[in-house]
Amino acid sequence: MIDAGIKFPIRGDYTNFDAIENVLLYMFQIPTDRYPNRKPVPIHFYGIPYIGYPPKAEDVITQFEAIRKNQRCIIPQQIWHMELSFPIVFEDLTSPYFYFADEIARLFCWRYPVCYAYHDKNRETKNRHSHFHFGISTSSYIADYPPLDATRFQSYLAQMPAIAQAYDVHLYHFQTKEELKCLNLSTIF
Repeated sequence: MIDAGIKFPIRGDYTNFDAIENVLLYMFQIPTDRYPNRKPVPIHFYGIPYIGYPPKAEDVITQFEAIRKNQRCIIPQQIWHMELSFPIVFEDLTSPYFYFADEIARLFCWRYPVCYAYHDKNRETKNRHSHFHFGISTSSYIADYPPLDATRFQSYLAQMPAIAQAYDVHLYHFQTKEELKCLNLSTIF
């Protein structure tokens, strides 16, 4: 069994006008004026129309934003940013943990756009470890469907330990109650 942690990078409340763009550009490591040395990573997504192959980050961003604009039921928070971290670097990109990450994304995709990307370098510590970043829209692509607020989001999070168990993963979270309060989450699972 391997340990894997769920973490929410706290970079504000994701209500700013460019929250979706900022999260997804970071996730997909798209170079920007501020970060010109980024090396793009493959994009995985569900819940948005076909945008061609290979998908372009700009098209994913456009779709996330269009879905939000066309939805009457929205909340100020535009996106959830979640990280699934492992203590090792995967040597094989066909590792079952990639399927685990994909299954986590598919939890949300029946109602909300979701995308994810694989990273193996920690920006802050410069240490290497495998982790997946997820961006989950708070706006559904289903007309008039309720937004993914903290209460609904917690119901999805509660399903993750059972999925983890099927992949022989011990899932935990490593944030304090105070940090979770900033996200309006009382618990994760």
